[in-house]
Amino acid sequence: MNRNEKSILIANVKDKLSGSAFVAIVHYRGMNDKQLYDFRVALKAKGCGIKIAKNTLVKVAIGGTDLEILKSYLIGPCAILYSQDPVALAKTIADTAKEVEALKIVTGFFNKSLLNANAINDMAKLGSLEEVRGSFVGLLKSAQTNFVRILSAPQKGLATLKTQ
Repeated sequence: MNRNEKSILIANVKDKLSGSAFVAIVHYRGMNDKQLYDFRVALKAKGCGIKIAKNTLVKVAIGGTDLEILKSYLIGPCAILYSQDPVALAKTIADTAKEVEALKIVTGFFNKSLLNANAINDMAKLGSLEEVRGSFVGLLKSAQTNFVRILSAPQKGLATLKTQ
């Protein structure tokens, strides 16, 4: 890889990571090609991304950004995962880590703070963005339905009194 290709790769990594709401680092040593391919497919299906590059290039890319705190965790064969939906990424990581023992969660960066493996696993237990939106809409609809029911209750009571 020549110098120009490296600078393009660094710019690409910097754009993807700095524009993401959640970034995680995992160690993938021991995963076979099929497991890594399946992991990539699962990430892509959820709108998440993965970047495997030399740690020195990633360190240069995150230098001068909020993600610079992750430099000390870039040791060994690391994969950088990123997404706008933190719960979807956390679920994908946790589900794959359950199936593939070789995948180890190192750390995550969310909301300008570091997350350990336990925090990422806890985040995976939350509802996805679509599930939360659906429950919120259902809550709003049930409140409106209850309001209409309360308003029409006195009229129904009067109607039943007149018939008796």
